Amino acid sequence: MSTPSKSRAIIEIAIVLGIMLGVKDVLDRFEVIAAGSIAMWVGIGTSTLFMRQHGITWKSFGLTLPKGGTAWLKTLGIALATVVGVLVFMLLIMPLVGQIVGVEVPDDAKDRFAFLVGQPLKFIAYLVVVIWLGAAMGEELMMRGFLLNYLGNFFGDSKKGWVLAVVVHAAVFGSLHIYQGIYGVIGTGIVAVVFAVVYLRVKRKLVPVILAHGILNSLSLTAYYLSGGIV
Repeated sequence: MSTPSKSRAIIEIAIVLGIMLGVKDVLDRFEVIAAGSIAMWVGIGTSTLFMRQHGITWKSFGLTLPKGGTAWLKTLGIALATVVGVLVFMLLIMPLVGQIVGVEVPDDAKDRFAFLVGQPLKFIAYLVVVIWLGAAMGEELMMRGFLLNYLGNFFGDSKKGWVLAVVVHAAVFGSLHIYQGIYGVIGTGIVAVVFAVVYLRVKRKLVPVILAHGILNSLSLTAYYLSGGIV
């Protein structure tokens, strides 16, 4: 495995993100459901092609399953602890941050899920395909796998370099949630920092953050569905 040069790394990042945004823009114009997830996987496919040129696999970035029951229990424990931490932040701290900054979630931010209300089969399909495959799996591969590691390579394998990589990758992740307004950008950006720290602390293993991401999004969407779109 060889790491790309700094100039090559930043060019490949720009191409991957550019293709993702372009695909999402086209799909949004046609009002395609799960446009973001489709664009994310197109980006993953593009990044995979670049990675192969450097002899990098997704396993190199931590896409490996835990081995044995003890390892799975530890992985699940890390995921659940991450979920609890993020929920405490989003439910108790983020509203205070919003008040201080003077921003709040746009009224129409949740309307994009209105088509699921009262539609159990659509809800289950969306939960599996979009929430778990698109958001949990797709976003973690792209954001914590590809982007964070490429930025780590670009800024240098040092404490300062990884701090910069975490901050920049979080800014990118947050900006992808602009449909939630500035409130959403700040909130998801900080959540990205939490996921990145967990990912790095567990020696760059993706499964714990994939599980945490999936559980968090599942809880949020399920609460929205069960409340009839109120929560």
